Amino acid sequence: MTQQEFMDVFNDNGLTWYFTNDTTRRRLVKDTLQESLLDQVLYTNDALVNGCKIVSPLGRSDHVGIIVDLVVSPSTDTSVKQKVLKPIWGKVSSEKLLNISINDINWDYSSSNNVQDMWAELHCKLEAVAATVPAASVYLDNRPVKLPWSSTALKRMRKNKDRAWAEFDIDPSDINFSNAMSKQHTFEEEEFKAKVSYEKKITSDLKHNSKAFFAYLRNKRQVKSSVVSLDRGDGKRTDTSAGAAEVLATAFSSVFVHEPAGPLPKSVYFEDNECVIDDMVLRSSDVKKQLLKLNIFKSSGPDGVHPKLLKSLAYDDKFVEAVTQLFVKCSETGTLPEIWKSASVVALFKKGTKSDPLNYRPVSLTCILCKVYEKLVREHLLDFLEERISKHQHGFVKGKSCLSNLLETFDNILDLLDEGVPVDLLYFDFSKAFDTVPHFRLLSKLEGFGIKGKVLEVIKDFLTERTMKSELFHSGTSSLKK
Repeated sequence: MTQQEFMDVFNDNGLTWYFTNDTTRRRLVKDTLQESLLDQVLYTNDALVNGCKIVSPLGRSDHVGIIVDLVVSPSTDTSVKQKVLKPIWGKVSSEKLLNISINDINWDYSSSNNVQDMWAELHCKLEAVAATVPAASVYLDNRPVKLPWSSTALKRMRKNKDRAWAEFDIDPSDINFSNAMSKQHTFEEEEFKAKVSYEKKITSDLKHNSKAFFAYLRNKRQVKSSVVSLDRGDGKRTDTSAGAAEVLATAFSSVFVHEPAGPLPKSVYFEDNECVIDDMVLRSSDVKKQLLKLNIFKSSGPDGVHPKLLKSLAYDDKFVEAVTQLFVKCSETGTLPEIWKSASVVALFKKGTKSDPLNYRPVSLTCILCKVYEKLVREHLLDFLEERISKHQHGFVKGKSCLSNLLETFDNILDLLDEGVPVDLLYFDFSKAFDTVPHFRLLSKLEGFGIKGKVLEVIKDFLTERTMKSELFHSGTSSLKK
């Protein structure tokens, strides 16, 4: 019971043990070596500790030495305030954006010779509409973050409270103490009410807008899970965000399998010459349907086009027709705009040693319009491949999922057990399966399935000369082609 009470003290205060099965103390008791886990590293946030290792004891101590690699934010000069203007999309209505599109923008192309020129012209007009969105100053330094429930009244109460305590410091009398305590309690009560009101607001709106809720949870973390100290591969570690971004970009690209172009064995794919798809039909109604499905609370891609802008303009038929013409041009020429083949990559830690760059999962942020085009191509391909995909596949198939796979597996196992048949299960986990697929092999297999012509050319161009930019809290970037 005493041990449990001792553990509850740490658990109740949100503390986590770092060492669980290690030995931190070794001593001789009557010629017997006794080993125990006594020394401990405790933390409230896993982002605080970048790593720990046990070393030899210091001096004659029977306790081992522990080296802790902590994530410490360097102090910055707050006197230099760098700020940029950031559009506040929540302060502009969709009706206003739509009216600007209908009355002030001519969505017809001046030239439709190639995809790149059409995209440049369309992007310029989208920027003209986005320029009407109200903007606010965002500071790039490490200034204190404004609390979301803060208000002018709370600021006034805080100043009154601070002023009262300053008067008590000058004249520590009972009257000044009572006045300061009164203003302190008033401020704390009002701040608590404002905080509770804000939390109720974001939780009640969770179903329609989850972005504010999860942003609030992320801000509750004491330390951001930054990525700075990574192994370079030469025995040294990075000490800047830019250096870490370069290492991550190289690591993410290194897992890609470079297979020489050439004939593949027939066992890789099967030839289906009877049914072939070499073109795709794009309709404005399908484009409009996908634009209206966009989530306006998502971030914009590398091209800076916000999803709220596209969804608002989806009610303008001329804009939808302009986007459709661009998509049709991509399908006819088998090429995509260069910016659509770029991605901003954020590294998320998975497990293992934090200094190993391969222990981070890349999450890519791509252009919104490119995602819309990808969905149209995907639907077109799935209609063609639906009868050619194995019935045993559950991933990426409409109406199936991991849950349906488990249910079907359990059903088969129970049938065998009822018959008295022993069952052996083999599980395979392919490391970085999607990242290691050779492009030539993938394109050859698609061609073997009957996907040819301009459709195959679009997919090939989508996989060729892609660029990525690793971002670490907007502080370090690195571009890499593959």
